[in-house]
Amino acid sequence: MDHRREARHVVTVAGRYRPRQGGARDVWIKDISEYGCKFFDRFSVLQTNSAILVKVGNVGPIPADVKWRKQHIVGAEFEQPLHPSVLDHIIREMDQSER
Repeated sequence: MDHRREARHVVTVAGRYRPRQGGARDVWIKDISEYGCKFFDRFSVLQTNSAILVKVGNVGPIPADVKWRKQHIVGAEFEQPLHPSVLDHIIREMDQSER
């Protein structure tokens, strides 16, 4: 069972991340909350606990830390929670999922 402190919102948002040292990579953000996100990165070499900068659509860069990685899926925790209005904007205006 998943015991999270916040609701996660399933989305499909074009994003990008950049390791603190290295080039940017385009990814698909698959879910998001005010505290973090999960993204698909087919060729990820990110290590757990590495610092990255994340862009979610046109929001960011957002400082974050990689908390886990399972194959092509990466979980990141934002250093500072997103403001609720920013999270709402991402979900309402940037989600490309079929509804």
